[in-house]
Amino acid sequence: MKKTLYIAFILMSKLSFGQDNSLLNKADSIVMFAKSQLGVPYKWATSNPNVSFDCSGFTSFVYSSADVPYSRSSKAYGSLGTKVDIENSRKGDCIVFTGTAGRGSGIGHVGIVISNDENGLKFIHCSSSKKHFGVVITDYYESGYPKRFHSIRRMFP
Repeated sequence: MKKTLYIAFILMSKLSFGQDNSLLNKADSIVMFAKSQLGVPYKWATSNPNVSFDCSGFTSFVYSSADVPYSRSSKAYGSLGTKVDIENSRKGDCIVFTGTAGRGSGIGHVGIVISNDENGLKFIHCSSSKKHFGVVITDYYESGYPKRFHSIRRMFP
């Protein structure tokens, strides 16, 4: 079943990025594609769909499916796209965080914004935390992530 969903999302993502008569907009396709990997476990230095990811492996897999600029390194996301204020973040933007090791402001984690509305800011990411391990959706303001916030990057117009 998961493999069938994965193939359907690939087909939908390819259909949705066409001309003005697209089935879905790019942001919706990115989020839908990202959600197809919910529950996939975290494993450092991997980008293996339906098997395991690290955070940048997950974002690079999702963004590459939509022909959006991406990197295999979380640090590089700090300079990709265009920086926008968190209040103006929108579906499909990359949310960038510092690491957990206390090394100043160095980038160490990334995710993809799935919504920013009256219900708050939610993002999907591949987490190594024992509290929420693997590809999960996190409510930004209800988590510990605000203290690690680095930036929002608009990856496509």
